[in-house]
Amino acid sequence: MEFDRLYADYADTVYSYLRFKLKDAYLVEDIVQETFLSVYSNLRKAAQAESVKAWILTIAHHKMVDRLRRSPPDTLREPENLALTVPSYEKHIAMQLDLEQIVNRLDDVSRQIIYGIYVENLTYKEMAQILGIPEGTVKSKCHYARNKLKDWYKEESGNYGIHR
Repeated sequence: MEFDRLYADYADTVYSYLRFKLKDAYLVEDIVQETFLSVYSNLRKAAQAESVKAWILTIAHHKMVDRLRRSPPDTLREPENLALTVPSYEKHIAMQLDLEQIVNRLDDVSRQIIYGIYVENLTYKEMAQILGIPEGTVKSKCHYARNKLKDWYKEESGNYGIHR
């Protein structure tokens, strides 16, 4: 595989994946560079990978975890309960912003799974590979996370007078 093509195809995906986890854009850029340096160094393995996207995201995930272990956690993570100020006359916008808070209620692994499956369109198998957990665990965590999100969304929708 050609490195330039891999970079063009997957740099935005890697950046988005890392940005979902980390608040420091400069740190994300550093990890993206480390990721693609590793991809370049191991380019021959890309051709052997069942899913190149999952292989690259696995490298990015490991680089991120390594960095998290070396850095103070409070400088890397998004606040769990981000206070949002929204004009009261725009209830639909407030509801959309609350969706982010609802997703942030999930545990870290479940959030990653929901993001990977529904934003990056990864398969359960690819998510299992990235996270280094069994595929069945990914499926069950995804199932429970969807149910939690649905319940929490119903609760929040009630706060806006929306009935589903």
